[in-house]
Amino acid sequence: MSLNSIAPFGLRLASRHPLRVALALAIAGAVLAFPMRDWALETFGWSAAPLGLWTASALYLVSWRPMYLARKWRYAVPLLFLAFAASGVLGMFNANPGSRTGESLGGALGVAIAVSPSEWDRFNVTTFEYIAASLRIFVIVIAAVAVFNPRKSWRATAFGSRHSWKAAVGTGHTAAEGRRKWRERLQRRRAKRIERQSQVEFELAAAAAEVELLATNEEVELVVPTIHGIAAEAESEVLTEAPPWEDSDDLTTSPMNRELVLRDLPAGPADASGTSDSAPLPEIISTAVLSQAASQFSWPLPRLEMLKKAPVGGVTRAEIDQRSALIENSLTEYGIDVTVDQVFTGPTVTMYGLKPGWKGGKADPASGKRVRVDMILGREKDLALALASPNIRLEPVVPGESVVGIEVPNSRPTPVTLRSVMETDEWKGFESKAQLPVPLGLGSGGQPVFADLARMPHTLIAGSTGSGKSVCMNAIITGLLMSRSPAQVRMVMIDPKRVELTPYTGIPHLYTQVIVEADRAVATLKALIAEMMGRFRILEKAGVKNIVSFNERSSEKMPYLVIMVDELADLMLQAANEVERLLVRLAQLGRATGVHLVVATQRPSVDVVTGLIKANFPSRISFAVMSQIDSRTVLDSPGGEKLLGRGDMLYLPIDKAKPERVQGAFLSDTEIESTVRLWKAVKGPSLPELEVEMEDEAQVDMQIDSSGDSLVDAARDLSRSQKTLSTSLLQRRLRIGYPRAARLMDELEDLGVVGPGEPGKPRHVLGA
Repeated sequence: MSLNSIAPFGLRLASRHPLRVALALAIAGAVLAFPMRDWALETFGWSAAPLGLWTASALYLVSWRPMYLARKWRYAVPLLFLAFAASGVLGMFNANPGSRTGESLGGALGVAIAVSPSEWDRFNVTTFEYIAASLRIFVIVIAAVAVFNPRKSWRATAFGSRHSWKAAVGTGHTAAEGRRKWRERLQRRRAKRIERQSQVEFELAAAAAEVELLATNEEVELVVPTIHGIAAEAESEVLTEAPPWEDSDDLTTSPMNRELVLRDLPAGPADASGTSDSAPLPEIISTAVLSQAASQFSWPLPRLEMLKKAPVGGVTRAEIDQRSALIENSLTEYGIDVTVDQVFTGPTVTMYGLKPGWKGGKADPASGKRVRVDMILGREKDLALALASPNIRLEPVVPGESVVGIEVPNSRPTPVTLRSVMETDEWKGFESKAQLPVPLGLGSGGQPVFADLARMPHTLIAGSTGSGKSVCMNAIITGLLMSRSPAQVRMVMIDPKRVELTPYTGIPHLYTQVIVEADRAVATLKALIAEMMGRFRILEKAGVKNIVSFNERSSEKMPYLVIMVDELADLMLQAANEVERLLVRLAQLGRATGVHLVVATQRPSVDVVTGLIKANFPSRISFAVMSQIDSRTVLDSPGGEKLLGRGDMLYLPIDKAKPERVQGAFLSDTEIESTVRLWKAVKGPSLPELEVEMEDEAQVDMQIDSSGDSLVDAARDLSRSQKTLSTSLLQRRLRIGYPRAARLMDELEDLGVVGPGEPGKPRHVLGA
């Protein structure tokens, strides 16, 4: 069969069965184009759908109905323009990283129509660039309308001009929202990756530091292969789980990568023959002063990499803008003109700085009357209702700013770790200057907050159960362990609860073992007063005023002494007057000798936090309390009852007039155990311990049974010189009120000192 006979046959077959022929040609074209699929996807992307449909229709008409296509060209050309416009729209939207369509959904063709010749940063596209791309697509659509109907093209131009701006801005906002969501997803993935890497770094640092501090050769030989295995496992885990579109250079340059850890490990068994234990120590002149050998010993401090990193999180800009507009609109409804002038984003709360406007609205500033601050403060409950948050807190004047602050809890709080505070540059500069640096957490504006116990000089911590008091105490202790050696600070820990401070047993910083009994706590406080007076005698003999001057002039150093009391209420319940008297005396005289107290309680009532204790503890930290009365007892102002708990606190140092809101740093049990284990492994010189003399058990039991009241002893002494004893006599001689004297008489009757009484008559003294 010749070629001349095949062509008429094909024309007849196509005229009878056009759909079958078109389907056969489409299948043949798909088979031929299959090897070029990657190039086609990268070039056209999803634009292949409209362009392919137009091309198939055009080929069909050219092949079988060419005259019809020639007559209807005004339909074909505009449809082609619209297909290119659709490709440009697809080119404005970014594709997922690693997609086969290239950078955009429209492929390279869509990018050429909407983006070229300018270059877009896929994560930072401005609204102007979206408007420029929309105008290009708009010109293509106008060209299609002009070809289809030239007379109506000017109407389409006018209509498009009116709505192009709105469409362009809407497209920009839609794309920006998509970009924001993509950033959030990418941030969450990176946060999980950083958390995994932080856990591995923590294990490596703890093991490597333990190797450096171990003393025996056998222990080193057992631990080094384990660390090599952990490093290899960490390297394979981090490299295999990293997303393919993320740059992995930050892992290879991390200070805790495998090469750096293995480089720091000892090559062979350690030689412990050079320890300072073999050298004889000179005689120490007092337990309050360390010898020159103990002062100059090189104490190894724990590394910061042992602590865990904080995960990435926080509120988004869209949420901040939404709440700012909600605050302004809510106050405007009540005739209060304000503008959100500043925003301070913190880990737990975000502070919005409100600038008062003018009475009569923004359009009438000539009235000269500002909106009063009291009007804003009076709408606290209305703002809480509008923001759907009952725990907002208003601050009349933000320190250093001329705005009214409103603190709103974040929908997604950011955890704060001790490492996130101690890694900042501010902490490094503060640590080098302060005597007793303590990291506390992050403020409401995200700034690190820390304190110097030597300047506070005594701190009172209060809060209900589970609010974060014990975690704050652990953060203070661990902060000192990470930055100060036993030659610089010694600690005395009193823990009636027996579970919070007992894990620190065995560290060289302890001046005595952790105290858990009430009678031993009283004896220890008495021994500390004797220690304090001994330090005063040393300072007097040296001719200096305080501990700082003594340490600068003397070769034998006097360490600071920090007394930690985790639960004051339990001690006050058993020996109120004795504990109060001892704590007040230590607080009044201890600053010059380097004695500083940190006392915590979960029951901040007036019978626990008495007036004398409050007067001598100028620095306060309040966690979430049950009522406004408790907040006034601790801070002398309300606000503590509105805290969120879980480390949210109000910090009032001695040098500030108003409390500052801080999210306390969290410290896990694993971090505490690792720090304690490292300090236990240190083989340093022997350090003096506090000498505690326990009283006679019968006398102590009698004091505890009588609530530790020293007035009982005074009343017993008074009864020895009297044949009868009356309540009025106790009032005159002991200078107490009638209720206390009557209760004291009942106690003497229970002890068998006086007999039963009759109304209006004194009681007979039976014996003292």
